[in-house]
Amino acid sequence: MQLVKITKAIALGTMLSIATMTLPVFAADGDGMETFNREVRAMANKDGMVSKKDFMAMMEKKFDAMDKSKKGMLSAADIMRIFSDKTGS
Repeated sequence: MQLVKITKAIALGTMLSIATMTLPVFAADGDGMETFNREVRAMANKDGMVSKKDFMAMMEKKFDAMDKSKKGMLSAADIMRIFSDKTGS
């Protein structure tokens, strides 16, 4: 019975350690996501709904701002930066 309690305590400690290590990742992304959230809320109508047209226009603007060479393509890393709002737009 004591072994079960020790095992559970170790497992809980491990999970808390992992959670603590991931907090800086979420905190670093927080500002970018807040900007994204504000943009989405600004597009929403009185019912809190965003049209596909408005959403796609916002994403196209972000895509175009990052596609400096005008190739019509972005790397996967660039796409991830759109959602973390590291584009400056």
